[in-house]
Amino acid sequence: MSQIAEARASALSLRASAKACRREQGALKFRLERAAESLDSIVLIAVRGIERIEQLEHELRQLKATSGQGGVR
Repeated sequence: MSQIAEARASALSLRASAKACRREQGALKFRLERAAESLDSIVLIAVRGIERIEQLEHELRQLKATSGQGGVR
């Protein structure tokens, strides 16, 4: 999870850098904003993946509890 927090912080930093760009640095500003958007997308995918894994782990625990089996065959 610390990598996700770092990616979010990096995206914020990239956006701040983009805002600080001067008018003649339009191409740099564009690239910085695109990089921030990409990081945000990666973070979203990672968070959704983690949430899905947690959901599946919960379902697996429920199945094991209802079937009375402690191990997976």
